[in-house]
Amino acid sequence: MKRTCFIATIGLLLFGQYAVGQQMKINQSQQIKDLMEVKKEFGQQEKTYQIQIYNGTITEANEEIKRASGKYSYPCFLAFETPNYKVRMGQFRTRLEAEKALTKVKNMYPAAFVIAPY
Repeated sequence: MKRTCFIATIGLLLFGQYAVGQQMKINQSQQIKDLMEVKKEFGQQEKTYQIQIYNGTITEANEEIKRASGKYSYPCFLAFETPNYKVRMGQFRTRLEAEKALTKVKNMYPAAFVIAPY
C-alpha cells in the first residue's frame, strides 16, 4: 500500500511539472477585441468632476499632493493654468458624487470646490 501511494505521488509530481511547462492559448473573438478598443476610447473622452484643493506655486502644490494623497484615497492631479499650479483630486462621474466627497475634504481644505468637466 505504501509503495502504491509512493508511486502515485511521484506520478502526480511528474505530471504537475509537465503541466506547468505547457502554455495555454486563449482564442478570443475579434468582436471582443473591437469592443475593448471602443471602451478604451470612450473612457478617454469621458469627462469627470474633480475637487480643487490648492492654487499657487509648484513647490507648495507638490507638498499639497503629498499631504492629500496620504489623507484621502482619491487620486490627486497637478494642473497648470498660467500662472498658477492647481491641485485637484478625484474623478467623479456626477456632480453629486463630487459634492459628497467635498464635504469630507472641506475639513482639511475649507476653500476647496468642485470643478465641472470641460
